[in-house]
Amino acid sequence: MSGPPAPECILLVEDDAPLREMVAETLEAAGYRVAAAANGRDALETLQSRAVDLVLTDLVMPGMRGDELLAEVRAAFPELPVIAVTAFGSIEGAVALTRAGAADYLTKPFRTQALLDSVARVLEESRPRREQARARRAAGGHLAGIVGRSRTMARLFERIGRIARSPASVLVTGETGTGKELFAAALHRASGRDAFVPVNCGAIPEHLIESELFGHVRGAFTGAERDRMGLVEAADGGTLFLDEVAELPLHLQPKLLRFLQSGEYRRVGDVVTRRADARVIAATHRDLQQRVREGAFREDLYFRIHVLSLEVPALRERPTDVPLLAEHFLADVAAREGRGEMRFSPAALSALVAHSWPGNVRELRNLVERAAVLADSAEVGPEDLPPELAAAGVRGELVRDAAERRLTLAELEREYTLEVLRRCGGNRSRAAEELGVPRRTFYRRLEEYGILAADEPA
Repeated sequence: MSGPPAPECILLVEDDAPLREMVAETLEAAGYRVAAAANGRDALETLQSRAVDLVLTDLVMPGMRGDELLAEVRAAFPELPVIAVTAFGSIEGAVALTRAGAADYLTKPFRTQALLDSVARVLEESRPRREQARARRAAGGHLAGIVGRSRTMARLFERIGRIARSPASVLVTGETGTGKELFAAALHRASGRDAFVPVNCGAIPEHLIESELFGHVRGAFTGAERDRMGLVEAADGGTLFLDEVAELPLHLQPKLLRFLQSGEYRRVGDVVTRRADARVIAATHRDLQQRVREGAFREDLYFRIHVLSLEVPALRERPTDVPLLAEHFLADVAAREGRGEMRFSPAALSALVAHSWPGNVRELRNLVERAAVLADSAEVGPEDLPPELAAAGVRGELVRDAAERRLTLAELEREYTLEVLRRCGGNRSRAAEELGVPRRTFYRRLEEYGILAADEPA
């Protein structure tokens, strides 16, 4: 006979030692286990080494701020709820925190009962999501928020483990939607470095990107009313992630090269040389060698950022991971929407596996979210998928069935046509469109099958 379940564990992140001890004692007296951390980096190390059910974190801390820790937790452990504690209570702050993924927030000073009520409610609401996530991890195929059990992914996980601790620059390549930032974040977490600072080089106006990266001093340009720290400085001791690095303007590339070579940089308008210890991970969906040949990217910079590499595979190259990913996304959406446990029917999974996924993991996530929201029951079937995917699923099921029953090609075509017509609720125009044949051809088939009389109006 098994004993009672272990008390749920709360990771308490607070740099004020007396307050940390007081809150820990309060939680332990209420029956919870408590793991305490004085800063964000210690908290992330704790999350990698032990099972935690909830993170309770202060927002204002030296080094990694609480909102940065929130972002790290949401990326690595999306099922794990976070309660943020702030001394600056406001409606705007609450909205910002919840949009960033916080399950709740408390304003200092808070009452003991308010703390316990919040913790109990958030744990109760997140329990199904956490249990499902742990079951998936127990089955394997999960690394820091990345899902996959294929051989391709196993090799990629192994490579991340090998290169994580190196300070050398890494170039992450892959098609749009494959999750390059997720892999970069996983590599960063495994490195043990401090903050992960991402920047999309293609999303910042060309005249602002130098200031964004390196900062500026007061009066450096119109509107520079005070000194401002750049992202390179913010990433000191951590990782600077340059997404879409191929879009970096040519005039800025020598300055980035200098930083990569020496760790030195200057704020815009400054004469003082500064230093920062930031590992650079760059990513792009473009062919950087082709950009070098076109003169749009410096060859010396290419070699400097391409010391190590990670190639993220397209989803069509690892079809065995599609069901695992789909179920992972479905569990997340179901928990968020309060739908309880949901599942895919075998036919729906067959349709997902048969699809080529030109938009990769991002397309799959969006499709699963849409299907989960629109499904009438706990089971997502082919009818909840877009027509082109549902048709692929029907074809796959019929082909397998035809092989078992030894149907002729003509018999298989008849069954498939009638199945599509049934799925379209008898609407012949829609069925013809889904089959990709002219309506006259479709009506002629129905006549041959004895479903539509020759004189019946189309």
